[in-house]
Amino acid sequence: MNIINKFKTSIFGADKEISVPNTSQEMTMSERERNVYDADHLRLQKLYEKWICKEKWLLQKEGIPLLFGINPDTKESSNDVLVKIEELRGHAEECVHKKLLSVINIDSSDGKWEVLPIDLYRWAMVSRIPVPDEFSTLIAFVIQTVKPEQNSNFQTVVEQDAVLQKHKEIVMGAATSLLVNANEQCKNDKGQVSAISISRLIIENKQEWFGQDEPLLIESDMTEMINYYIKLTSPII
Repeated sequence: MNIINKFKTSIFGADKEISVPNTSQEMTMSERERNVYDADHLRLQKLYEKWICKEKWLLQKEGIPLLFGINPDTKESSNDVLVKIEELRGHAEECVHKKLLSVINIDSSDGKWEVLPIDLYRWAMVSRIPVPDEFSTLIAFVIQTVKPEQNSNFQTVVEQDAVLQKHKEIVMGAATSLLVNANEQCKNDKGQVSAISISRLIIENKQEWFGQDEPLLIESDMTEMINYYIKLTSPII
């Protein structure tokens, strides 16, 4: 059974045209507001029904506009929205490089990066980026409805990403512990805190942090992530 059709029937009911008051009297403010809301709700519903059927989205050209409820096939947006889209594109690019947002083809140019809708949604939630309710409702329904055998690859990616996020948390927790309990070993020859020194200590003692699991981050990935947060630190006067 078509998942989107099932979704439309069970959640929203059959498609209905927006009713227009058949009266010569002026509509009240509440009626006008309700009609505007209904029209926008229907627009977003149809927009996400179309795009959620796609296995993957182009991150910059499709995914980011969709988070704002903007149809990637159109260019009609207010200047304020366009500014917000550009800002979020820059933030998303940084997160990809820091491995905080998973893309399918990281080796391609940023304009060709592809992302799974669920990965983009989860990133938006973690980053506290508000998304339209129609997007949240539909993607939650799809996740719960698709049969496991039809969605095995999708589910595997989600599970692997969850483990990766957990390992990133372990790395940052280990770095904090080492800075507190083995501060001198975390410094270079100049007496400065060194991300390389910290990541090497984590690798050398990985069983202390990861148990029998092999870290999903290699030493260079750990160094890059730790170094990013070290650079954020400024002296407190």
